[in-house]
Amino acid sequence: MGTSSDDVRRRNLSSVLTLVHRRRALSRADLTRVTGLSRSTTKDLVEELVGRGLVAEAPAGSATQVGRPSPIVRPGDRALAVAVTPEVDAVTVGVVSMGGAVLEAVRHETAQVPTASDTVAIAAAEIDRIRRTLRDGQLVTAVGVAVPGLVHTGESTVQLAPNLDWHDVQIGQMLSAATDLPVFAANDANAGALAEHLFGSHHDPDHLIYVNGGPSGIGAGFVVAGDILAGVAGYAGELGHTYVGGAERCHCGSTGCLETEVRQPPLARLLSRLDGVDAEGHSPPDDAEMDVLARQARCLAIALGNAVNMLNPRLIVLGGFLRAFPAFAAAVLHDELARHTMGAPRRLVRVVPATLGGDTLMIGAAELAFTPLLADPGRF
Repeated sequence: MGTSSDDVRRRNLSSVLTLVHRRRALSRADLTRVTGLSRSTTKDLVEELVGRGLVAEAPAGSATQVGRPSPIVRPGDRALAVAVTPEVDAVTVGVVSMGGAVLEAVRHETAQVPTASDTVAIAAAEIDRIRRTLRDGQLVTAVGVAVPGLVHTGESTVQLAPNLDWHDVQIGQMLSAATDLPVFAANDANAGALAEHLFGSHHDPDHLIYVNGGPSGIGAGFVVAGDILAGVAGYAGELGHTYVGGAERCHCGSTGCLETEVRQPPLARLLSRLDGVDAEGHSPPDDAEMDVLARQARCLAIALGNAVNMLNPRLIVLGGFLRAFPAFAAAVLHDELARHTMGAPRRLVRVVPATLGGDTLMIGAAELAFTPLLADPGRF
């Protein structure tokens, strides 16, 4: 069977929209060069996407070459995604436009660990509020949920989120029924890895490990050759449940897990400095804080060293409260990592903080929600 012209056009629209979405600004000439399409075809596709409100086109700021400068194409703000991130102490709901721009994020603190029903109720109420504030033509296309646990991505089902005490929760189905929107769920660290890979300010990020530290524990997302390493069902990346020593029992049922040894509360004051909340933002850690950092860095390095030896990444990106280590204990972490890795892969890897700050998980969850739109813009 041959390929129909409709199939070709759908793929071409998808290619152009995906490029504009992920690069955030691209000249029409660059779109032609990257896609390999003709100038007239690119112009036609861009005009269709402009008509659908998915991209916007504007004249170039200044001519950098002989002749008429190529117009600049940017993501539009008509199509929106809602991002939901449940944690042990809150449920955050955000609105994200194409290009990974977080327009709003509202954190709803909870008196206890939120159940799946609590999360759905909070998210559904927020989505109802969001819909009432949209201008004419704007539309929430789908919802992305980033959950700290084992998530079967194909079914958007949480098999286990130990810190939330969720077991076999059909979060996608529940939230879709409450909002009448498509819902796509994934592990939070996988969502963070997706965001940092696609939108982070990292050079050559196609072999990357993103490690997220949050109130609900530690998880990792692996980017291998530009793609998320999800595993058979989406369960890959549970770095927080690797053994690093110690005897404390973890929520997952094991003992000595990374997330029992590396925790947010002892680093709270350092993090407030890092985020500019504390007026003493530039003061170094005191001796007690350095002792905590050094002890936790030793445990973190064991887990990271195993991952480096197995996956040979170019980048390790530390997000959430783990940003404290490159900020305040980079030398300690480097030395400890050297003790737990082979020389050749260690010399190739850099350890850096996440560049999207507090928006990382919001952007990653929204990317899940944008997937159908990017695959077939003609249906919008």
